[in-house]
Amino acid sequence: MLFVGLAAALSVAAQTTLPPPLPRLALDSFPAEARDALARPYEAATARPTDVQAVGALARSLHAWNQWSAAHETYARAQALAPTAFEWQYLDGLALQRLARHADAAIRFDEALLRSPGYLPTRVNLAESLLESGNLNRAEQLFDALRREPAAEPAAELGLGRIATATGHHDRAVTHLERAVALFPEWGAAYYTLALAYRAVGRVDDAERALQSNAQYGARWPALDDPVFAAVTALRDDAETKLQRGLKLAEAGDLAGAIRQHEAALARDPTIAQAHVNLIALYGRTGDWANAERHYRAVLALGFSLDEAHYDYGVLLGLQEKWALAADAYRQAIATNPRHAPAHNNLGQILEREHRLEEAAVAYRHAVDSQPTFRVARFNLGRMLIALNRPDDAIVELEALTEPRDAETPRYVFALATAHVRAGHRDEGIKRAVEARQLALEYGQAELAAAIERDLARLK
Repeated sequence: MLFVGLAAALSVAAQTTLPPPLPRLALDSFPAEARDALARPYEAATARPTDVQAVGALARSLHAWNQWSAAHETYARAQALAPTAFEWQYLDGLALQRLARHADAAIRFDEALLRSPGYLPTRVNLAESLLESGNLNRAEQLFDALRREPAAEPAAELGLGRIATATGHHDRAVTHLERAVALFPEWGAAYYTLALAYRAVGRVDDAERALQSNAQYGARWPALDDPVFAAVTALRDDAETKLQRGLKLAEAGDLAGAIRQHEAALARDPTIAQAHVNLIALYGRTGDWANAERHYRAVLALGFSLDEAHYDYGVLLGLQEKWALAADAYRQAIATNPRHAPAHNNLGQILEREHRLEEAAVAYRHAVDSQPTFRVARFNLGRMLIALNRPDDAIVELEALTEPRDAETPRYVFALATAHVRAGHRDEGIKRAVEARQLALEYGQAELAAAIERDLARLK
């Protein structure tokens, strides 16, 4: 009887345990936009503190406005009110990640997976939290499994590369990290980790190029479709958030949607120079020259981001085949930022069109010196050196383009073969041409392979 009574007492105690309280918000201390966005859900949650939908709505709003501690406290209450729900566990894990409480985040993600085992973002975030909290063995197992998921493969390769680096297996780290940037070539963080791995194995030049790519691409990250978290980010409609949405839509190829979000951002804050700059390119890609011109003039009036504005305007003029005006725009971009590699490269292309080959070579050289990883600029420089009857100099430039191997490599190697033949290295030229033909076939470039075959026939 004693044990029955104790069990009943514990059951009653469990049923009467109160959920964690809602956080107290000093809304008057918040910026106006955040205060306005949070006031209504806070009022609803405090009026109906046992209504999980009201509490969850407040938690999402706090999360959207980067109030991660308060969001965590509110998610905890939502979990107590709806212990079998997936979303509160998962979203709390994301908030805990932002608070650098990675071990706690991993617990939440584990709980979320019990409720929805197939949700891929949970698996990725669990592996990342385990890595950050030092549980490398389990993290490695999860990342290895994620390699079989195409959408998660880039994150898995980065995670495995970081683990290999942490455990001193630097050659293995290089393999994983090179795969990560091959899957997403604009991944700034992956290039930084790759640079560390290259240094550890003594590949100093490769490390320098990886660091330059890190600087070039910055915070770009491969997106993973996450509709649960998207419901959080959708709650914000301030100018900066609209700008970020526009950028994501542009990366996904939705130009009309990207333009709408950028224009909406400017409707909120007309002084966002980057939004005007982006719209020059976005309208240019749709052929709307008048609106592109309007945003170019807006950037000039603001006086910020002028190098990018001049460059994008030059591209716009080039699309209209207004070459002299385009060249002037590129020169203005270079005057503002002398190390603007794409402006140097595009100026070189215009000079090449005008048969001013020496000047074009100088422009391409400036582009390469400004950004040594700019492969197209180095290829253009190599071509100009061949055209200027300087094949030995061309060989030096084109040799640097034989790695990494991708769909661009066949034409680089073919140009290298041409340089060797022009320099009198007939056998090496044939060898490189055969290599270029094979690469062209591997990448499905039948027309290029046929052209190389014709050249080989003449050489033999």
